[in-house]
Amino acid sequence: MDAHGRCLLTVRRKRPSLHQRWEGFKGERADGQKPIFSVRRSSIIGRSDVTVEVYGSPGEEYLVEGSFVQRCCTVFNANRESVAEIRRKVDASTQVTLGKDVFSLCLKPGSDSAFAMGLVLVLDQITSDEDVKDAVQDGAEVHPAPDDQLP
Repeated sequence: MDAHGRCLLTVRRKRPSLHQRWEGFKGERADGQKPIFSVRRSSIIGRSDVTVEVYGSPGEEYLVEGSFVQRCCTVFNANRESVAEIRRKVDASTQVTLGKDVFSLCLKPGSDSAFAMGLVLVLDQITSDEDVKDAVQDGAEVHPAPDDQLP
């Protein structure tokens, strides 16, 4: 949302999907509205990257490399130029690395900050989905919240 509370970007998980695929929409999503970008996880044995395709801009694609779980990753454009970095914050006075929920997003000048934050939201959802999957594989029971308890 912007400073006035208007929605700048909506991200939604696309179902069904072979890969974890998310779509981003400009503003509040309306029925029939086409997405402006798509994010998908591409898993190859020993490597797990995220690819971002921007619709309406032929050839505009991004690749996220590194570990969002550790808040240490870089976003590259199609020319392999770094356009954004996500890093954990370090307390300047004590040189202590802060928790994973405290991180910085540094963008190349001229980059779309709403798009970048949308990408951060999708990466957070992808890693949250993995945490749930890992918990289930480890024997934990996961129950969705009843509709009346959702925000």
